[in-house]
Amino acid sequence: MVLIAVCVCYFAITRNSVVKLQAAKANYTGIQTVYASTENQQAELSNLQKQFEEKEKKFQEYQQQCFSSTQASQFFENINAAAIAYNLKPLSRIISEPKKIGDSEINDGNAPPPQFLKTQSAKIAVCGNYFDIIDFVNELVDRPQKIGITNLHIALPVGEEFSPKASFEIILVIDSSKDTKK
Repeated sequence: MVLIAVCVCYFAITRNSVVKLQAAKANYTGIQTVYASTENQQAELSNLQKQFEEKEKKFQEYQQQCFSSTQASQFFENINAAAIAYNLKPLSRIISEPKKIGDSEINDGNAPPPQFLKTQSAKIAVCGNYFDIIDFVNELVDRPQKIGITNLHIALPVGEEFSPKASFEIILVIDSSKDTKK
């Protein structure tokens, strides 16, 4: 009888421990699954962070290539002085108002255009030595910011032998988000 009581007690004690051990094993398996999932999420987060940093770097590089509104205004105001520095005679300068860039001018039209990008242009006419005109245009294009030169025409006016007239349009991309950063 004592032996039966001992066996029943032993069975009850070990059965309880086995049940607890099985529950702990199931809990441990759940923890391993959550840990593996967390590691995967951490790897994905790290990858996303690297992608974000790359995009931020590209955006900053792009911003370096754009004028701020103030820089564009100063550029257009000083363009006659730059022409004179190349021994050119400024004949005219017509500056347009800044225009927002539309869907058709950026991407493929699937994404909305950035509201902070604008273009501004000026029609310029100068006269002087041909090589001075070329050097002047090259200086304009060699700036760190992107400048587009279109409709470049160089011709000798009637009755002139040495001073050709050049007319062209300058187009700047302006990032107005630069103006809000302090």
